Amino acid sequence: MRSVFFRSLCAMAFVVLFAGTAFAEGFALYEFGARGMALGGTLVARKPDASAVAYNPALLTRLPGINVMAGVSTVTPVGEMDTVDDHGNKDTTALKRSTWLIPHAYYTHQINDRFAFGVGQFTRYGLGFEYPHNWAGRFNIYEVALTSVSINPNIAWAATDKLSLAAGIEVLYVDLDLKKRVEVEVPGAFSFEVDSNIQKARDTGLGWNVAMHYQFNDEWAFGFQYRSQVRVHAKGDMQYTMMNLQASSAYAAGLAQNAFNSNFKDGKAHSTVILPDSYSAGISYTPFPELSFELAATYTGWRSFRDLNIHLPDPVGVSQNRKHWKDAWRIGFGIEYSPLDWLTLRAGYTFDESPMPSGPNEDYLVPTEDRDIWSLGVGFHWGSWTVDLAYAHIGARQRVYKADSTTHVLDSRTHRDNTTHTTSLSVSYQF
Repeated sequence: MRSVFFRSLCAMAFVVLFAGTAFAEGFALYEFGARGMALGGTLVARKPDASAVAYNPALLTRLPGINVMAGVSTVTPVGEMDTVDDHGNKDTTALKRSTWLIPHAYYTHQINDRFAFGVGQFTRYGLGFEYPHNWAGRFNIYEVALTSVSINPNIAWAATDKLSLAAGIEVLYVDLDLKKRVEVEVPGAFSFEVDSNIQKARDTGLGWNVAMHYQFNDEWAFGFQYRSQVRVHAKGDMQYTMMNLQASSAYAAGLAQNAFNSNFKDGKAHSTVILPDSYSAGISYTPFPELSFELAATYTGWRSFRDLNIHLPDPVGVSQNRKHWKDAWRIGFGIEYSPLDWLTLRAGYTFDESPMPSGPNEDYLVPTEDRDIWSLGVGFHWGSWTVDLAYAHIGARQRVYKADSTTHVLDSRTHRDNTTHTTSLSVSYQF
């Protein structure tokens, strides 16, 4: 019985950890450049810059010459969580302050009047935060760091003076570190916590994308892009550390140490994650060259992420985890105005729907509900150079959790003023 008990605990640790991997990878980013951030991602239909490789590569046919862009965005989450544990103890825990860097770079080349090429490096999925190691929800999660990089070459073709089409291949690399605790207790004898740390869960997946753009006239235009699913087979190293041992006697302490050594062995685990496909569409209105508006939306097919099979080290075998996410919308509106030849002003608003439904499958990996994103930006131009700056305030709506012993989620709620501050800098040059 004791052997079965410890094997179950070991399986639970891997289940929660790899479930976290998928959730972190599923947290989509759209900060592909400073201009796009300032406009709430509404660069699907309007006049392009080099970041069109990410937003809509069909627009590359409308970008003359050779263009290069490089830059970086920063993400700083700030938030607090109220919890009530099984004993009725109330606590408020703040995220540790941290800032994450997200680089981007693009190269575009107008080959001739009909064809253009573009390649970009940007980040579609990412997540990073850290709670104090002893916070009440540590048995669900206390630290995660996910990074991903997409390399995306595209060919664009101007089929007519009004219609442009594009297709590309995406090479997506992911890397995850994630930490949580597991509680082990034999009443009357001993109890301890196991610090479970999955490191270097990495893989590279392949996807593809197609896009189109139609210029109705000088004022109105429509853009569309589809990005395929990407299959990632994550493989990582698992490390366990015994923490906070409490024992009734030296003999019980020895039993606890033996239980840990026998049932929590470092090793490897792997799991397959299918990142969802997405559809983006936008319509722009340019009443005169200095002023443009765009309404854009992205629909992401998270419904495909339902079950996660996890291959575990012996003696656990294969474990399963059910997520049952829902498809999600992201809808943005952006305004761009150039009062002077050297100056462009931008503003945007975005509604970003959470894919995690309320109920038994929710967890603390991304402790937010739907998000409201307000953004501002400015562009400076001189000669062939452009420098774009942007700031976005991401306000997360409150999420209320109900205690669930299977996921170690407590009765808890996020604060209404939880925010994420994002900034971006892009520098461009046109040859």
